[in-house]
Amino acid sequence: MKAFPFSLDGAAKDWLYLQPVLFNTWGDMKRTFLEKFFPASRTASIRKEICGIRQHTRETLHEY
Repeated sequence: MKAFPFSLDGAAKDWLYLQPVLFNTWGDMKRTFLEKFFPASRTASIRKEICGIRQHTRETLHEY
């Protein structure tokens, strides 16, 4: 948990340092972070976009 703040930038880092309470477990921090920055609607949208990607015939992997 000590290294997690160093992986954040901008709004996410501000959010972490402005929390009114400290997190006791990694699970608590993860759940709160994901609820804030990756709500279910956003996750579903990203998943749909990723799963909808298709490589066309004669399209190289580089172009894909």
